[in-house]
Amino acid sequence: MARYRIDDLARAAGTTSRNVRAYQERGLLPPPADRDGRASIYDDSHLERLRLIDALLQRGFTTAHIADFITSWETGKDLTEVLGLQHAVTANWSEEETFEVPRELLATILGEQTEELVEQLSRMGLVRVDGDTVVITDTQLLTSFTELHEYGVELGTLISVYAEVATRIDAISGLLINAAKKHIVDEHGPGWLPGSNDEIAATTRMLNTMRELGVAAVHTSLARSLDATLRRELGDYLATAAEREREQRMGGIQRDR
Repeated sequence: MARYRIDDLARAAGTTSRNVRAYQERGLLPPPADRDGRASIYDDSHLERLRLIDALLQRGFTTAHIADFITSWETGKDLTEVLGLQHAVTANWSEEETFEVPRELLATILGEQTEELVEQLSRMGLVRVDGDTVVITDTQLLTSFTELHEYGVELGTLISVYAEVATRIDAISGLLINAAKKHIVDEHGPGWLPGSNDEIAATTRMLNTMRELGVAAVHTSLARSLDATLRRELGDYLATAAEREREQRMGGIQRDR
């Protein structure tokens, strides 16, 4: 489990250290997991709780309402089960391996379109701009962009392709999450929350299984589709190339005459 000082925790959650302290004082956030000298140490359960708080705040709930909700729901329940459900709802499945580069160095890679491309990448969550530093949040994807760019593929084209793919993935995610939501509503009615440790555990398993299904379905379906599409497009391309060769050969024969 990751360990965070308060500033690191706030940065990971997209909030401020001041908010973290305020949430803790109001009972929304559990006490630190440990201490390192005078510094408080937090873990992933605190990060997930902050994400849950943020989601509720964005829906218009006040911190007082959130504190009452969390306290009343957790009363009498196994904390391990509660944290398991919280993890299933708020934890990121995508692993973020960040890499910081000076903006000037990035300009040598992106060229004249640096500002425009950085803005596009920022909107898609692939980079974060921090003054004169750019934080790359998906190093593997950016590496792929760079390698394809070395083959002559324009970065703008690659970013546009990624944006189109991401849009379709968002639609698939919506289908899966709405299916899970519909199941819960059909079984228990709208606004239901698991009331026992067994219900919490069962709901957690269902949500995790749905996420696993989504990842597996996209991976296998995309791989299968890429194979079929590549064979089809390659066949069409080779047919066009063969016709072009035939026409050039026939044109050469006519010139020789």
